[in-house]
Amino acid sequence: MTAIETSRLLLRPWQPDDLAELTRLLTDPEVTRYIVLSEPFTPKDVAEVAARTLEQWEHNGFGPWVAIEKATGRWVGRIGLNEIRDWPGPEKVEVGWELHQEFWGRGLATEGGRASMRYGFEVVRLARIMSATMATNAASRRVMDKCGLRFQGELHLPETVVAWYAIDRVHWLASQASHLDRVGAQEGRQVAAVGLPVPSVEAGRIGLGVGATGLVGGDEMVK
Repeated sequence: MTAIETSRLLLRPWQPDDLAELTRLLTDPEVTRYIVLSEPFTPKDVAEVAARTLEQWEHNGFGPWVAIEKATGRWVGRIGLNEIRDWPGPEKVEVGWELHQEFWGRGLATEGGRASMRYGFEVVRLARIMSATMATNAASRRVMDKCGLRFQGELHLPETVVAWYAIDRVHWLASQASHLDRVGAQEGRQVAAVGLPVPSVEAGRIGLGVGATGLVGGDEMVK
């Protein structure tokens, strides 16, 4: 299993002692407001979520990470790719996030979500990534927009209406190139303003690395 870093987060593999924090996360009614339709998570349910996470990493080479705040070492939540086997469509791999309430509103879901998508497209080489939430979950839908996912439509289920977003690898790569072009051009204008030689756009791309730079803030909640 692979660990990656963003500007503020360490996204690391699951460990047995993460079960206590996962239990605290998934038994918080505010966190699960847009996840649970009827009965809350039981300890058995949480254990099954943890087991399924490890299974995905072993069989697929990807899965949700534990998100750790690098500055403090605190357990933020669960962020990453998740195979949704029963999703009624060809897209089965979702990017998702569930964060403890104290970390909401800081853009961390966007930061981790972007890094997860980069890993999915560049390392795993997925063809398409989707994300879904209850249609009423405006905060999570904003995060999907900020991650570059595109609204696809609504799925009407017996208990709720689900909004889903997706982007394929080709369009994601094009969006990354466009973003880097804009950054390079902006840096060129800033250098020109102080009378220094103007670097090329290619030079402006150096060191940008992981796409989850935290440039976009957010008021996200959970999936």
